Amino acid sequence: MARPLRTTTVPHYLALIRAGLGLTQQQLAGALGVSRHLVTKIEAGQRVLPPSGGIILSWLAQALPPPGPPAPLDLLTAAEAAPLRARAAAVAYEIRQLTRRLERGQARASRATDWLRAAPKLLASLPAEEAVRHRLWLGATTAEAEAALEGEGSPALHRLLAARLAGLQAEAAALAGYLAEKAGA
Repeated sequence: MARPLRTTTVPHYLALIRAGLGLTQQQLAGALGVSRHLVTKIEAGQRVLPPSGGIILSWLAQALPPPGPPAPLDLLTAAEAAPLRARAAAVAYEIRQLTRRLERGQARASRATDWLRAAPKLLASLPAEEAVRHRLWLGATTAEAEAALEGEGSPALHRLLAARLAGLQAEAAALAGYLAEKAGA
């Protein structure tokens, strides 16, 4: 059985010009003096641009940016940088809080894991004196350790917190870079 050929659709020149200028179909239609519906049909290859639109289209095309990477953004003014500084401060605070929470959880998990490794050995060598009391204590302490690994000491929670921390650190680095650009001006 023959497979249908897949063709790669190339954007229509009208769509390329529209995208290059940052226009919507409605805005381009207004410039060309046609309906948005006609622009849609032209971009889909179902209709052709009326000759009267060619002059306007060539006028618009002259304003297209040159090919290549986008131009660098303008440097920020002090007023424009203020929200970035505020967000950078908030992110720094969140990083500190999250780091403390993660450290506490990891310490709790480490203590719980150490206990769970030691508990079977202690249970096997339980002193005969007050064995019932020691067995109850071992059971209660083991239950606390297991609960700690399900709550703040959970390995899954640690990974989630570490991922969130990595995201915040990346945001902080990006904000610092933007603010350094402003400071360099």
